[in-house]
Amino acid sequence: MIRSPYDVTGVQPEAREIVRAMAAVFVANVGPALVTLVAHGSAVKGGFIPGSSDVDLDAFVDPAALDARRELPLERALALHVDLARIDPRPFRYLQGHVYHAGGGPRVGYVPGAMQVVWGEADVPITTGDELTRTALSSLRGLDPDALRSRISNGLLDHGEGRLDRQVRWLCTDVWPVVYQVACLHEGSGLEVWRLTKPEVVGRLQSVPTVGRAAAGWLETVTTHYATGEAVPSALRTIRAGVAVLDAAKTWAEERLA
Repeated sequence: MIRSPYDVTGVQPEAREIVRAMAAVFVANVGPALVTLVAHGSAVKGGFIPGSSDVDLDAFVDPAALDARRELPLERALALHVDLARIDPRPFRYLQGHVYHAGGGPRVGYVPGAMQVVWGEADVPITTGDELTRTALSSLRGLDPDALRSRISNGLLDHGEGRLDRQVRWLCTDVWPVVYQVACLHEGSGLEVWRLTKPEVVGRLQSVPTVGRAAAGWLETVTTHYATGEAVPSALRTIRAGVAVLDAAKTWAEERLA
């Protein structure tokens, strides 16, 4: 069992050993160039969907140790993956890491209360409520369910090698941010909303009839899909439910943001 120096006090109990193990892999493989490790998402704030949610750990690295694309050199990344592959992610789905150069960070900073500095310096980019509101407005104004529907329709012509499952997982990365963005604008408090778990944010949307119903259906369907073995029928129901959320959000945004 991996102990100190990794601070996982703010991480959900189910994810603590996983985060410790991931942190140890980064420390061992990146070495002195590693500056900070940050855990974030449902592994920190809770409400993860067993068999679906991932464990997010971001690494901030001295720029001198990165390649021209500001990524880890291939050989170092290959060695790091060997060690990551030894970690059992259950009850989460998989491990997700991202590298930033020290002083950089994600386009939108971290939400206080939904992140944990696991190792190293605590100087990481923090977002604001105003920034989350601006991002929500921009994203919802540009939301194009028809384009996503076309992508999924084309993808459904293939089968085998986990391709249907990838369609569902990609849809999760489209739908959940939209659910939070609608709630952010509806509630008028981006920081508070993005600290909520997935079930909590869906609950907040029940006062937005069309989006709320669609979001509740999506949460129930996607949870059932992963809990019951990811069969083809439940995957297709999940895809229908996800697209319904995007359609409802688009209609709401057109009315609200006109």
